Parts: sequence; structure tokens; C-alpha cells
Amino acid sequence: MATKPLAAILHQNKQTQNPTTIQQEKRIEEVLSYPILLSDRVDEAVKEVDSFKFECLEVGKKVGNLCQMLCAAVCLCTFTTAGISFYDCPFRRIATEVSKNLEKSLALLKKCKRRSVFYLHHQQIKNE
Repeated sequence: MATKPLAAILHQNKQTQNPTTIQQEKRIEEVLSYPILLSDRVDEAVKEVDSFKFECLEVGKKVGNLCQMLCAAVCLCTFTTAGISFYDCPFRRIATEVSKNLEKSLALLKKCKRRSVFYLHHQQIKNE
């Protein structure tokens, strides 16, 4: 039984792909914009925490560094010349994982922000 060479199979697969699905794929700038937006939300949440302030500030510093790296990646993607191309699949994978972790961080910071009924009652007594 004769098998097709690998190059022929790959070429056939490329021909069967729909060009509109390739165009619908998000640009890398759009993919990286969501984690940058999440890092801004984390930064705002750090400013509003009531408990575990030191730990939350550390999270905020790490997220700030991460945001700077993401912005640098966007600049790299935006300002590459036509002759220079890069493989953007790692950027997409990193953006997905970073987004998941930032969502978890944001949820954790929101838990540190919550005030219980006992805390509010204690604050009222303290102010009187």
C-alpha cells in the first residue's frame, strides 16, 4: 500500500482550510489586550483591599511587572517590519495562561476586599 509523502498531506490540508477562518483569527495585539485589561483590574483591586494588605501589594507588584512585559510584547508585535516575522503561537498560549492566572488573582483580591457583617459592626462601634 502506497502512502502519501508528508509534504503532500500538509499541502492538501492547507488547501482545505477555509480562508475566512484564517482571517477570523484574532490578531496578537487583540489577544494580548485581554490580559493587560485584567492586570489593570487587579491593580485597582489591590488598592481596595482591607485584609492581607502586604500580600496583596506583593501580588500587585508582580502583576505590574507582568503588565509591563505584556505591553512590551504588544510593541514588539506592532512595530515589527514587514521583512521580519515571528511565530505567534507561543504568544497566544502565554496570553491564555496569563489570563487564567490573572482571573484567579482578581478573584482572590476580591475576597480580601469583602467585608463581613462583623467587620462593619466593629467599624461602627469604633467610630462612635
